[in-house]
Amino acid sequence: MKSEDLQRCFELLWEDYPRWDAPAKRFEGTYRRTPYTILISTLLSFQTRDETTLEAGKRLFALADTPEKILELSQEQIAETIYPVGFWRRKAASIHEVSRYLLDHYGGKVPDTLEALTAIRGIGPKTAKIVLEHAYGKEVLAVDTHVHRILNLLGAVDTVTPEESDRELEQILSPGQRRGLNRLLVSFGQAVCRPLAPRCEECPIRSYCPRFSKTG
Repeated sequence: MKSEDLQRCFELLWEDYPRWDAPAKRFEGTYRRTPYTILISTLLSFQTRDETTLEAGKRLFALADTPEKILELSQEQIAETIYPVGFWRRKAASIHEVSRYLLDHYGGKVPDTLEALTAIRGIGPKTAKIVLEHAYGKEVLAVDTHVHRILNLLGAVDTVTPEESDRELEQILSPGQRRGLNRLLVSFGQAVCRPLAPRCEECPIRSYCPRFSKTG
């Protein structure tokens, strides 16, 4: 895909975004959005459906939504609360460990740099970038499954894994293009360009989509 076509796709998606802003709608009235709850909900989301992650986050943060309060819970309590997210026992241990690290090194605050976040055991670049984008508004692009799938579908990249997409997109996107793009494409992927039963007739960029040109 030509860079000018990709930029036009982003412009059209941003214009249409308020109509299908799924992430904003699904968080309404759920739990307090802070850098810490964003970080923990991102850890919960690994290999777990969005709906399951949201419900687990609601249950957990109703009990404890700060590192101090989390450490008042046992790992078993956390595991029982977040079930049935994938790897719930392992994630309960990770939540405890990350919370302890934040208290010991940052007074319970979540750091706002990629280097500091990825220095925490259990936090990789993707998780760190989601926190930086969603909690701090940084001009980074967290490449999750939605971003990887949609940009491959459009032909912006030709990659096998999100990690490969991340490396390629670092080269082809400007900081301004990256800002908010995860939020945009996640919402688009949940509401319109769904992996199963995509709503192509509602898609504002279908004329740029190779799949739509083949299927009509």
